Amino acid sequence: MAALKTHPRLRFWLRQIVLLCGLGMTLWLLFSSSVNDIRKHRPEQLTKAEVENLELMTVTAQDLKPDFSLSFSEPLHKMAPHRSDGLVQPLWPWMAAWMGDGMDVEATLLGTGMFRLGFTLGFLILLTLVCSRTFSLATTLWLLVVAALDGFLPVMPFFTGEVFFHTALLLLWLGCIQALRRNSLWVYAMIGISAAIAWLFEDRLVFTIVGCFVLISTLRALWGWAATHFTTPTGISQWVWRNHWLGLLMMAAAFFFITGPRLQAAYERFGDAFFSHVDHVRWLSDAAAAQQWMESHPDSASLARSPALDRPSLANILPGLTMNDVRERLFLGGKIIHQDMHRVLRSFAVLTAGMLALALMLRTTTARPGHAGQRLHPETATTVIFVLLATTLCVLTALWDARVLSVRHLHALVIPLSISLVCGTEGLLHRARRRDGGRWATAIHAFTLGGLAVWRVLAHQA
Repeated sequence: MAALKTHPRLRFWLRQIVLLCGLGMTLWLLFSSSVNDIRKHRPEQLTKAEVENLELMTVTAQDLKPDFSLSFSEPLHKMAPHRSDGLVQPLWPWMAAWMGDGMDVEATLLGTGMFRLGFTLGFLILLTLVCSRTFSLATTLWLLVVAALDGFLPVMPFFTGEVFFHTALLLLWLGCIQALRRNSLWVYAMIGISAAIAWLFEDRLVFTIVGCFVLISTLRALWGWAATHFTTPTGISQWVWRNHWLGLLMMAAAFFFITGPRLQAAYERFGDAFFSHVDHVRWLSDAAAAQQWMESHPDSASLARSPALDRPSLANILPGLTMNDVRERLFLGGKIIHQDMHRVLRSFAVLTAGMLALALMLRTTTARPGHAGQRLHPETATTVIFVLLATTLCVLTALWDARVLSVRHLHALVIPLSISLVCGTEGLLHRARRRDGGRWATAIHAFTLGGLAVWRVLAHQA
C-alpha cells in the first residue's frame, strides 16, 4: 500500500490494467451471450413488432432505389425515414433496408443482429473511456457491467432499433441534465436532435422526458426572472433564464426538422401527425384486445369508422375505473417489470440507499461548507427534481402499460439512471472529502460498487 501511495505511475498503470481486464471480460460476456441469442432467434419466433419492422423494411427498401427520371424532389423525399404503421417507428426499418433482404429473413436477422452487436461493443468501449476520466475505477466497472448486461443484452436479439434507441435516449437524458445545470443554446439544439432520433426509433419515454424537462426548466426560468427583478442575488449561477425561451425554439426547430417526413407521412395515413397505436391500446384490458384493435385500424379510413368517443382513451374508461382496479393493474405491472429487471433494481436500491446515507452523513457529521468548492452545485435541486419526476412518470406509465404492451423499452432507462445515481453519489463524496469527512465513505462506496459488479457478472453466469 505504501508503494502505491509513493508511486503514482504504478498506481496509474495498475488502474489501467484492471480497467482493461474488466472491459475485456464484460465485452466477451456480452459478445458470447448475444451471438448465441442472435443465432437462435428464428423467423417463426418473431414478435408482432419484429414482424412489422420486417414488413416496413421491405417497403422502405423500394424507397432507397430512387428514380429521378420524372422528378428529383419526390424520390429524395421518399429516401428519408418516414414510414410508420402506427406501432413501429421508421428509423430502424430504414437502417435495416440498407443491410437486409426481405426475401432472406434468416440472413437479415443474423446480419442486422451482428451489426447491432458491433455498434454496442463500440459504444461500450467509448462509454468506458469517457467514464474512466470522470469516475472512480469501481464506478466505471459497475456502469460498464450494468450497461452491458442489464441495458443492452436483454434487447440485443430482437429485430428492433432498441439498441440505438438506448444510445439516443442517453444523449437526450444527459442533454436535459446539462441544460438544467448550464443552459447554453447549443445544448437545447442537442436535446432536440437527440429527442428526434430517439423518437424515430421508439415513440415511448421520449415525450415524457422532454415534457418533464420543459416543465422544470420553464419553472426555473420564471424563478430566475422573479429573482432578478425582486430579490438581491446571493450567489453565482451559470443558468441564464434569458436563454431559455430561444433555447426552446431551437429545440423545437431541430426536432421538427428531423422528424418532418415521418410526421407528414403519419398525417397522410392516419390523419394525425403524432398518431401511435400505443396511445390508444394502453387503455384496453388485455393484450389480445390491443392486438385486435391495431389490426382493425391500419389507416385513417378504418379510424374514421370508429367514432372518436368510442376509441380507447382515459376518458372512456375513467367512469368505470375504481382505485382497486388501478392498484391491481399497477401491481401486476410491477410483477412483470420486477421479473424482467430484478437484478438491476436491486443494484439501484443499494446505490440509492448508500447515496441517501451519505447525504445524511454530509449533513450531520461534517463541517459546514466554508466555500463554493465544498457546496453542492447551485442547480442541484432542479436536476434532482427532473430525475425524480421523469423516472416516476416513466415507471408509472410502464406499470400501467405492462398488462397490454411490452415494457422492454424500460431497459433504455438503465444507463441514464445508473449515471445519474453515480454522479450524485460521487458528487457527495467529492464534497465530503473537501470537508475532511469522506475517506471511509469513499472506501465503502468503492467496495460496494465493486461487489455489485462482481455479483452481477456471477449472476449472469449462473
